[in-house]
This record gives sequence, structure tokens and C-alpha cells, in this order.
Amino acid sequence: MKPPYVATDSLDVLECHKLSEGVDYQVLYDRSALSHRSQLDRTSRMLDLGEQARVVHLAPVKLLLVDDEIGLLPLTSTSQTLESAVLLRGSTMLSAMSSVFDDLWRLAAPLCANREGGSTDAPSEEERWILSLLAAGATDDAIGRHMGFSSRTAHRRVRELIWRLGVQTRFQAGVRAVKLGWL
Repeated sequence: MKPPYVATDSLDVLECHKLSEGVDYQVLYDRSALSHRSQLDRTSRMLDLGEQARVVHLAPVKLLLVDDEIGLLPLTSTSQTLESAVLLRGSTMLSAMSSVFDDLWRLAAPLCANREGGSTDAPSEEERWILSLLAAGATDDAIGRHMGFSSRTAHRRVRELIWRLGVQTRFQAGVRAVKLGWL
């Protein structure tokens, strides 16, 4: 999932329905998605329904894959629209796109839904979201926009999480959070 973001209401409805039936959805989000409030809201809803999501720094292409059997690869686009696409079936191109997705999935940072915590030391829902956004490479500005507070507040909360985890850098916070099972 990467810009341009076109009307996806019908796909969202289908995904919601299929997630409720137990179908797995794995979605890779381009890091730039973190700066689009509407996309973050949609992603949050889908995560709550069971979508598995990860974030990559820069997705090479926009792509839709269905069970390694069908692919839809946009060919031309503007900043606002997708103008043309190619349907991929049973081809070397489909296999190549599936391999690209699988490789990126392994390298991408998980974007986690809010989870009910376990122990008293577990992070709050807000802290989990902040950690997920940190792991995805979000800036304090992007975290603030997503969470609904200023970048100064985001910076303070990130600093508090770093202190709470007993580390010194954002990277170390992500590693420590994964080791603790917080992400």
C-alpha cells in the first residue's frame, strides 16, 4: 500500500468481510502512509479486525496479490489517480512480484494493533501504538499527528518509553520492546 491513495471503499468492505470469515490479509505499507491521517485511520480499523501489517521504508511498487494466483500491478499513475494497471496470472512476473513481497515482508517492521495487556509492566495501548510507529520509522511529527497530540508531546512520550525500557536510542527501544514481547 503506497500513494496514490484512490477510493478503496469497496475493497475495504470486502476486506472487513473476509477478515471476519478468517481470511488472512498481509499488507505492506510504505512509510509515507504514516503521514496520511485517513490512511492511518483505515489501517487502525483493519488491524483491529485482524489484518497483519508491516511497514517498509520505501515500497518499490503498489501491488495487489491474491493467494499467489492473481496480481494487479499499476502501470501509470499521477499523485491523485491510478490510470492503468496490468492483471497478472500464472506468469513469471506474478512469481517475481510474489517473491518481492515475501522478501519485503521479512524485512519490514510490524505495525501492531492495540492489544489488551498482560502483566502490570506491559505497555498501555497508547504506548504500543507509539512503539509500533517507532518500529515503522515514524518521526515524532508523524507520531504526534497519528496519536492526536503535538510533536513535542510525541517527543516527550518517546523519551519516556526509552527511559522505561532502560535504553538510550529509538533503535534500542525497538529491539528491547520486541524482546519483551511488546511488539
